[in-house]
Amino acid sequence: MFPNCLLSVADGDIVLCVHYSDELVNYVLSIKYPTLTISKSKKIRTFVDTPRNAGIFHFLLQIKGQCDFEQIRQYYADNLTDARDKAGYLRFPKLRQKLVTCWGHYAWVNDNSSFNINNHVVLSARTYRGRPVSDSNIQDFVSELATKYIPSDLPQWQVIIIPTATTASNTTNTTEAENENMTAATQTMADHYYVLVKVHHLIIAEEEDLHISEILMLQENGRKPIIDIDQYGGRRKSQALSYFVREPVHIRRLLQHIAAQIVNAWNAFIYEFESLETPDGYRPVHITNVTQLLSVLLIVSVNVCIDYWRTMQLRQKLQRRYNVQKDNYGRLRIFTMLLMKEIERRNLSWQSAWMSICTSWHPTNIVKTWTKFLWRLNINNTILLPYRIYCELMAIRELIFRGQTHLTHTHVGRISIYLPMLLYAQIEFLKICYEIFKAPVNIYEELFVKPSKEANILQLKSYSGRKIVSFSKSINAAELRQRHNFDATTCESDFILACLAGALRDYFAVHSSQAPVPQVLNTTCRTIAKGYFTENTGNKAENIGGVVFLQLPLQAPSRELVHKVHTIVEDIRRKQIMIYLASLGQTRFDLLTALLPRVLTKVCLNFFSHNFPVTITEIHGATSDFETLWGHVVEDVLLFRPPQSKTCLSLNIHRFGDRYRLAIMADTQLGPDHSQISRAFENYIETLQL
Repeated sequence: MFPNCLLSVADGDIVLCVHYSDELVNYVLSIKYPTLTISKSKKIRTFVDTPRNAGIFHFLLQIKGQCDFEQIRQYYADNLTDARDKAGYLRFPKLRQKLVTCWGHYAWVNDNSSFNINNHVVLSARTYRGRPVSDSNIQDFVSELATKYIPSDLPQWQVIIIPTATTASNTTNTTEAENENMTAATQTMADHYYVLVKVHHLIIAEEEDLHISEILMLQENGRKPIIDIDQYGGRRKSQALSYFVREPVHIRRLLQHIAAQIVNAWNAFIYEFESLETPDGYRPVHITNVTQLLSVLLIVSVNVCIDYWRTMQLRQKLQRRYNVQKDNYGRLRIFTMLLMKEIERRNLSWQSAWMSICTSWHPTNIVKTWTKFLWRLNINNTILLPYRIYCELMAIRELIFRGQTHLTHTHVGRISIYLPMLLYAQIEFLKICYEIFKAPVNIYEELFVKPSKEANILQLKSYSGRKIVSFSKSINAAELRQRHNFDATTCESDFILACLAGALRDYFAVHSSQAPVPQVLNTTCRTIAKGYFTENTGNKAENIGGVVFLQLPLQAPSRELVHKVHTIVEDIRRKQIMIYLASLGQTRFDLLTALLPRVLTKVCLNFFSHNFPVTITEIHGATSDFETLWGHVVEDVLLFRPPQSKTCLSLNIHRFGDRYRLAIMADTQLGPDHSQISRAFENYIETLQL
């Protein structure tokens, strides 16, 4: 036990040392550069990001309807760049601020007076290499736009509106030069158009209230179901790639149930002892006894603590956002003001408190209280006892014949609710403890023993940092299920990974003269849910899953390869639980980067990115319904996650509803053969027979 105590103390010292050293560096930089706000992001991308190889996320939207550029630009101005909160401050100031580097750290320029939205919401050329932009060449056009850096003297985000060839249908009898000089107001579109959004990862990370859905101007098309049936069924689990690791569910369900019971009990307590809100507004509380006095004091204390916590959270957010103190109120003064506000709202005073005490201790009231207490005790234990026994027996009968009971107020009903939840939660907790016990060995094997040591062409190239993209056409998953009989050992998700492995094998075969085709390719995998694109409340990282390490066998797709992939995925589910949870903690709470020094973190990232040069991301959603804020239906959404450090190839499998689509982002040194991966992926899915 003594060494364990020393180890925990040492870990705590390391955390404190890393934290305060980072704070010291940030403080020194803020003093040296008073016109800058030093970035305090501890995301993984912040440690590997450089101006030459920046983490610029790309989103491509295919939108059905007429392209009104002026309307789109106005929406971005009203909802993003010019939006203000109730206090009059900019909601998203970092959209107007330049991003610079100083001493190896990113910083935001406080002065945003030179911001002009016309530099960020732009209309692209209607021709590409002498030909009108259309669906036939949109991929090459978008890839060329992706290679271009956002100017360093501008905030690092850009929205490019791409009208297609049908734009020219309303402008006959005009020359090509006249078409190029047309104003944005006259550009309309009869079929569909594209929107390419480029945004730096630090804007997403440090603008706390800014969600991807607000940047993309996206929302759900139609009502969101109250109950997600797929969450309780097995269909989605058998088809989606998003279940590499099964997350704990019973512990979460137990905690959510307990929290709901506490909230319900608190609301009932407030309703009984203090009901301030009435149809006529607020009414004063008349305190007549000690019980009511203590109840009101408890309510006041809880409300003051909650309001104080919210106020301090808001102050800290304003300090992080504007790097200045927005008020001169101290903590004690704020707490006192909130307390006095609650007291005045309820007309509390020393006189009313003394009157309630005197009233309660009056002999007549004491006799009434004891009489009422003894009467209730007698009723519950004697007169109502046969009825209570009858209810308990009926609850037992319902449990035996129906498996559940509606008499939840009985002891048997409560046991039937809490006993299974507690039992399953304890079993799950013991499994987690067992996984923690096995974690050191499993992590060492998965990160250092199992990864392939074969050299491949991706590890031999020198990369430029510029990115190119490619994407496949939309593939119907319903037709795929008609051609193949998927079962427990041949899942649809395993088939998709097998097709992707075959496509990667074809790419490596093209460069077999420079490096042999590896038998196994080391990749990292993670998932992103559809809510990442549509939700604008809550934690932005809630829809992003953890990372697992997948050794993908590179073979020609076949039933044997599908079975092999299935075995590998099942092995991941057994052995990479702690890796998944640790990466999930890093994604949501910056857990790992808060524990390790900055230099050591960079060394580890470079090592792993060299051994795992390919990332696979599954973006999944039960439906493909998207809509813009200006009312146009979005036919498709593609996410291109940028590979950074020594990772050079990012493969993003989109599964919205019953449609598959592969989006690729790679370094320019991998082009133009990178598009062969998307073409081979299409070919294998459409032609392969198991």
